[in-house]
Amino acid sequence: MSGVSTVIIETSTLFREGLAKLLQKTSFNIIATVSSAEELKSETYPEPEIVIVGTTNSDRSLESNLRILKARFPRVRCVVLSDQYTVEQVHLAFALSARGYLIKTISSSTLIKSLELVMLGESIIPSALLTRVVDEHDVGVEADEDDEDEVVEEVAPASRALSAREVQILQCLVRGQSNKMIARNLDIVEATVKAHIKAILRKIRVQNRVQAAIWAMKGLESIRQIPHTNGTLIEVGRARAAP
Repeated sequence: MSGVSTVIIETSTLFREGLAKLLQKTSFNIIATVSSAEELKSETYPEPEIVIVGTTNSDRSLESNLRILKARFPRVRCVVLSDQYTVEQVHLAFALSARGYLIKTISSSTLIKSLELVMLGESIIPSALLTRVVDEHDVGVEADEDDEDEVVEEVAPASRALSAREVQILQCLVRGQSNKMIARNLDIVEATVKAHIKAILRKIRVQNRVQAAIWAMKGLESIRQIPHTNGTLIEVGRARAAP
């Protein structure tokens, strides 16, 4: 990946210049830095491959910026970079074809990796969303051991704590991913995915993966705001039908 034409939209001049300087030595070639998408209406600007849209949780211009970008550059990949997670804003961003929603407190290396994944056709959504869902439903999240090459063992029925890996997999189920795609995205074997899904179903007390995804989505709809967090970002592929 090289020479990716990139536009930065951000009202803060200082932040805009800093982000442009950060990306200067990467494969993302900055062709414009503007305060709003309105400034891109001029034919002076060529069509970018990716646009980073800076925003805040109270920013009312995000919708107009995304609509302008969608209308003028139908194929462009938009990534929202916000100072705080809000469910309404995340839903709005993806409804308007954004390919990623990131938080400004992530590290520079995570930002660059996330942008690279978006360019490879992936979508980036905040893991904090599902973490909050399981908290709202009184289901804990616990750290799990490295299970990349091993099938996880059965979890005692009394335990309802979702591991970090199970939260990732639940998020993939929401996106409609097959077991094979989940295994590929998380770099684990398919048998491990199946074992995790079985554990998830038992812990949240549903019968199948579709019900698990509905359970998660209902939880997302009930959340009003997710606090400022430095949580990791989960990379997930484009949605597809489950087997």
